[in-house]
Amino acid sequence: MYPVSPVFGQALRESHAVVVRVDAYLGGTLIAGDMPISGGSVSVAGGTGVRRTLDLTIADRSLWGTLDVIGVELRPYRGIRYPSGDVELVPLGVFSLDQQSIAVEPGGGIQVRSAPDRWARVQRAQFEQPTPAIPTATIASEIQRLVTGAVPGVTVVSTATSTAKAGPLVWEQDRAQAAVDLATSIGAEVYFDQAGNLVIRDAPLLSQTPVWTVDASASGVLLSGERIRDRSRTYNVVVAYPSSLTGSAPYAPVIVADTDPLSRTYVGGPFGRVPYRYTSPAMTTQAQAQQAARPLLNRLKAINAQLNVTAVVNPALDRGDVITALTPDGTSELHLIDSLTIPLEVGGTQQITARSSRPEGDVPAGE
Repeated sequence: MYPVSPVFGQALRESHAVVVRVDAYLGGTLIAGDMPISGGSVSVAGGTGVRRTLDLTIADRSLWGTLDVIGVELRPYRGIRYPSGDVELVPLGVFSLDQQSIAVEPGGGIQVRSAPDRWARVQRAQFEQPTPAIPTATIASEIQRLVTGAVPGVTVVSTATSTAKAGPLVWEQDRAQAAVDLATSIGAEVYFDQAGNLVIRDAPLLSQTPVWTVDASASGVLLSGERIRDRSRTYNVVVAYPSSLTGSAPYAPVIVADTDPLSRTYVGGPFGRVPYRYTSPAMTTQAQAQQAARPLLNRLKAINAQLNVTAVVNPALDRGDVITALTPDGTSELHLIDSLTIPLEVGGTQQITARSSRPEGDVPAGE
């Protein structure tokens, strides 16, 4: 969750004045501030790759020439104007203006569709020839080197705890996938955050402290929602095995299973054993396989319990945040956010999709 003042959350639960702003930058220099817009939204997606995308209509057609320059980045914000007149804004990402359109006839604005965050630049920066890793470097530092090679000068926030070394890896083509594979191999994730910073961190856990309550009380923010139980894409065993190019395996496969009898997906219960197989060239030791397998299991077994809600907008929320959902019937569930939307208009609501391995609470540390 993006850091906000102590009064921000309470203000969202009361009648409040919404402020939306979109700025355009080129090479770090502001070229168009507080552009007039007539609608839009930011979507935060699950999975790997581009995490945030922007859809926007810019009302001022005269800005076409200003924005029609390669390298322009858009930075939207949403926040609150307090009764004192003070404004608190939350950044919603830094987006490449890769595609824009405008009608040739008068009327209508500039349409921006699915503008990606800075990860798209990493995806485009393919290796032109086989590129070796620095064998003695940590995997976290190699992730940073790969990404900043495509997006130089970016602020890096690296909190991943693994000290595993990269080893003798060689990447053929896909820079972005190489960075993602490295992160997964140490139980971490890599992405660009709301401020456009590069983040390398351990995979989020459901046992984290909840940052927000989505509730249906008198001052609640829950508008509607549904609880879903779906085991079709749920696994309760992860088999992490070495990727060998020589024909000899450097270590035995690591098997991590849900062995908690109180869990819905307990391997000794009616769910049975449903294994998911995972391998990566970056996973060179048994300890590393263990480190990669546990976060994978936490994520894959949590898919069976999902929550979709429509709520009052909290722009500070992010994927990986843990929320408490309190439904009208009094049911309280803990969920980890997978995806969400933030509208760029005074009205509008927020769609949140979340998952949980322990919707009823009592989450063990490390899950």
